[in-house]
Amino acid sequence: MKRSSKKAGAKIAIAVIGIYLLFPLVITFLYSVFNEWMAVLPTGFTLRAYHEILSDPAFWEAIGRTIVISIFPIVICTVFVLLAMYVVVVYHPKLDKIMKTLCTVPYAIQGVILPICVLSLYAAAPEPFSNRIFMLVSTYCIVVLPYIYQGIRNNLNGVHAPRLIEAAQMLGASKFYAFFKVVVPNIVSGVTVSAMLAMAIVFGDFVVINTVAGNYFPTAQMYLYDVMKKSGQKTCAIIIILFLVTLFISAGVFLRGRDRKER
Repeated sequence: MKRSSKKAGAKIAIAVIGIYLLFPLVITFLYSVFNEWMAVLPTGFTLRAYHEILSDPAFWEAIGRTIVISIFPIVICTVFVLLAMYVVVVYHPKLDKIMKTLCTVPYAIQGVILPICVLSLYAAAPEPFSNRIFMLVSTYCIVVLPYIYQGIRNNLNGVHAPRLIEAAQMLGASKFYAFFKVVVPNIVSGVTVSAMLAMAIVFGDFVVINTVAGNYFPTAQMYLYDVMKKSGQKTCAIIIILFLVTLFISAGVFLRGRDRKER
């Protein structure tokens, strides 16, 4: 009886939290498909806002730019963090505290401070450092670094990476092979979660992209900002579409990772 009551209580708590989290999204969707909401219930059902947005080539170009600028920094940061963690785990475990401190520094310099510092340092630098896209990718690498590092570090600790490497070495594998062929496949799911969190952060960013790139590289958030000045209904429709795009990308990555794990 106690177990059943605990399970029922847990399900109720999860349902309440789910409703609480989804309620703003539901209200946003309802506002995007009705012309007026002056009374208790909205009136004038229409999909005009979605039709106008989905038929606008500038919107799809902005979505494409957002996806590209979200993927490249995450891939670059993940590769470098994995290489650094290989050195720390295999050769210099004492450096883990120093690396943890360095990788958590970006928590304190996010927002408008980081892009302004990047612009002031590299705006007059030679190519490719003064290129706006190069600066943007590099800045986002700094922004997502704490999330990527913490996810990889937690998963390495969870699978006991040093013991796996020692076991692989006893079977004749080299340290490099043991880390990237034995340890890394065991933490792919955790790395994927960290990458999706980082992608959500980059996907929803406006300050960095507007400060560093501006009109050089307009993304979905900048498109949303321009529409906010014109129509609240279209703004809500864009929010719903961006949510669905992020959801589909996350679902695709998770399903592919699960299939690979099963194989």
